[in-house]
Amino acid sequence: MCIMLDMPPAMEQEAKDLASVQGTTLERMLLDHIEQDLARRRMAKETMSKLDHLVEKTSRRLNGKSYVFNRADAYEPEACLA
Repeated sequence: MCIMLDMPPAMEQEAKDLASVQGTTLERMLLDHIEQDLARRRMAKETMSKLDHLVEKTSRRLNGKSYVFNRADAYEPEACLA
């Protein structure tokens, strides 16, 4: 597959210089970056899938009405100090 990138000449030269310093080509540098990004996305998707599975597995134990926080429950009732 052939892809053309349109970038300013100064950026192109700087990118080529960076690739040269790293001992690679601009094409290889871009491909490596894309591969790393795709691998990160696959890992994130896999991790989220594992989390969803864990939540589904553990939420089966929960039954009944869900707890709703009520600030008044955190304090003891006021006592009459007469």
